[in-house]
Amino acid sequence: MIDNIQLIELAKEAREFAFPEISGFKVGAALLTKSGDVYLGCNIEDPSGIGVTNICAERCAIIKAVSEGHREFDKIAVVGGVDELVTCTPCGVCRQYMNSFAPQIIVYGLEDGIITEHKLKELLPYSFNESF
Repeated sequence: MIDNIQLIELAKEAREFAFPEISGFKVGAALLTKSGDVYLGCNIEDPSGIGVTNICAERCAIIKAVSEGHREFDKIAVVGGVDELVTCTPCGVCRQYMNSFAPQIIVYGLEDGIITEHKLKELLPYSFNESF
């Protein structure tokens, strides 16, 4: 089974493909499925202004996994920064989107070599879900 350090390293690799044409902030994500497959994603920003065409790395990875039949996820690693990596948490849209697919743990951040883990409910305590 892949560990958190390996997942972070894969997220760093995914970050290299980011297309941050608006913000300059490059994000990479590595999503681990319950079956042990890993899907990578990067943020893609469209400077044309036509519609809502920007996508975050987390949603990119989830879309790739779902489009190949996966529905159960274990954890997702997220790394980001303009030049150097900084602590990077998923945005609110991604938190709610991930809630729809119920990943159990979010692994994020890389500061002084320390990786932190959080359950999604910690990052999104009052999420919208099917109970409403």
